[in-house]
Amino acid sequence: MHKLEAILFDLDGTLLDSAPDIRQGINLMLAEQGRPPLSLEQVKSFIGDGMMELCRKALAATGQEPSGDLFPFVQTFITHYRKVKPDPQQIFPHVRDVLENLKKQNIKMGICTNKNEGPTLGLLEQLDLLRYFGFIAGGDTFTIHKPNPGHITGVIEALEASPKGTLFVGDGINDVIACQRANLPCIVVTHGYSQDYNSIGADMLIAGFDELIPAINKLGFEI
Repeated sequence: MHKLEAILFDLDGTLLDSAPDIRQGINLMLAEQGRPPLSLEQVKSFIGDGMMELCRKALAATGQEPSGDLFPFVQTFITHYRKVKPDPQQIFPHVRDVLENLKKQNIKMGICTNKNEGPTLGLLEQLDLLRYFGFIAGGDTFTIHKPNPGHITGVIEALEASPKGTLFVGDGINDVIACQRANLPCIVVTHGYSQDYNSIGADMLIAGFDELIPAINKLGFEI
């Protein structure tokens, strides 16, 4: 058994069902371009590779993809997204209770998401979740992001934790690949936005956060 020192979390689809709010922001960006809105299922399928890729996929799905710089579209999306008042109901069931329990056990916690750092910090603050995390890395915090393992190892180093005492909780293939490359156990929650959980290659699948603590123990970690 390894003593659990730290646990890292993905954000969208893992801690939060943020797709409805993201959809509002992306559809407002598309409307400015005279494009049709995306469905919730389309938006869910586009989440996981960062905001630049989200906007690229949204534009490609609603017409011709721009040949120039995507950054203005991303900035427009972020502007609209930050104006959407976060719904506290987007926090998945049992998430807050688990975070509170881990905090009481002095487990270090971090966020490793491909969502840009600024919107991530703002969202967590508004949802009163920011206080649980010792370090938060967005997709633009470092020069690399998931599935590059450096995104994960950078958070571990910032938390001053050991890789052997750390595990990751996510919902997508980028989480699993990054963890495999970093030699880190990865628990995947099936309430997220992945397309095929059975073939995702996670060390363990759980249906929700009420199953997280038992899963941590099954992976050989002591809390």
